[in-house]
Amino acid sequence: MDGSPDQIARRRRALRRWLFAYPLATLAFSLCFFLWADRLDLGGFFLALLAAGVVALAIPFVALIDGARAGAIGPALSGCLLGILPALLVLLLVDQAVRAYQGGGYEAQRKRFAALTQASERGDGDAIRAAMAKLPAEYGPGRALCIVGGEGLGTGSGDDWLMPDPDGIRPRVSTARLFDAAQALMRERPRAQQQTLLSALLVRLSERNEIDHLPRWLRLWRTTQADPGARLLLFDEPRDPDAMSDCRLEGNVDLARVVASSWHDAGLRAWIRAGYGFAPEQELAALEGVRTKAGFDELIAAGLDPAARLRRLGPDEAPLSRLTGRLSLWLDDSEDPAAQADLVDAYVGAGADIARAAYGRTPCQEFTESEAEREGARSQAASPARQAAARRIRQALCPQGQPPPAVSSSTTPYEDSVSAAAEAAAAAGRAHADADAVREHPPAQR
Repeated sequence: MDGSPDQIARRRRALRRWLFAYPLATLAFSLCFFLWADRLDLGGFFLALLAAGVVALAIPFVALIDGARAGAIGPALSGCLLGILPALLVLLLVDQAVRAYQGGGYEAQRKRFAALTQASERGDGDAIRAAMAKLPAEYGPGRALCIVGGEGLGTGSGDDWLMPDPDGIRPRVSTARLFDAAQALMRERPRAQQQTLLSALLVRLSERNEIDHLPRWLRLWRTTQADPGARLLLFDEPRDPDAMSDCRLEGNVDLARVVASSWHDAGLRAWIRAGYGFAPEQELAALEGVRTKAGFDELIAAGLDPAARLRRLGPDEAPLSRLTGRLSLWLDDSEDPAAQADLVDAYVGAGADIARAAYGRTPCQEFTESEAEREGARSQAASPARQAAARRIRQALCPQGQPPPAVSSSTTPYEDSVSAAAEAAAAAGRAHADADAVREHPPAQR
């Protein structure tokens, strides 16, 4: 009978059993998730969410099967539904507990970094090393120096929360003191860790645009090399497996690229005067950082062979196209536009291929199009010196007055088509905006 004591007992057991299904599953999942969240990458995070969803959907089906076997389908499913509210309460309680625990940990980490920052501001080497020793293991010396030497809160850094700064814009530690901190942290560390520290310092120097400190940085780097007389500025292998940070450089190319792109001729000159040349993988970064023919000639004097480097360009390398894409802006801003024309002549004289296309355009086409855009945006006529420099550049890139036919490309046909489609869309947008402007402000009728 349906109302027999045995049947009633089975229904009650099914109700109680499934009433705790969702709360217990929520407790287990939330504890595991919060304990392991900092070790999950994005893929692991989505996998955890997927597993939680599968379990949440599977519980009612298992309850249905169990209820059918016990003759108590209704109580089993009712228990599942009634258990949702306690499960939400469990999730809320676990969340609050974890937040309280982590909040104490976060505050402790802020205090540790505050101690490191204050010691760095004083230039107290012993205090710097003592504060560094108290940091969590995931904050190696390179990452710690990067954080201490960064800007204030609001820079978009993942480590902003560690170093609240009321001003939000000034450097946390002066550059001179940052050098002192780096030297204090370098003491008695392996060369690989010392180089990680100095690479973080180089990134912060470039952000502050303080080239006066570059020679000191170069001298410090030489002390980290196995051969003090080395002619190349390279990372030792194997690299230090320091945790990722905003200042991490991926390889030797980045060392040259930071110096060349931040300080151009002056930075490369300091590099060369420190007794360094350029490894093959660094040569292109150095070339692209040059802004004048004098700088170009200094690279040659340092042993870089532009002709050989330009002959062995890789499939994604197009230095002349990148140069010509920026020339119009440089000509507008330059006090000596002829220097830009001299630089183009140096590139072409060294063997740069003017018929090598990038995104479907040769350097001639790139320069011609950028000049047309600048001309349309210019409110007054260009100076005679700028016009003369532009003519010289056009003659160098378009020797017959027309773009040479492209015989090679640094980009794939697919990349060319995507670039062409993007340009067509941009042109259509500009035409649409012009048409709207004409409709809103029609020309005066005579």
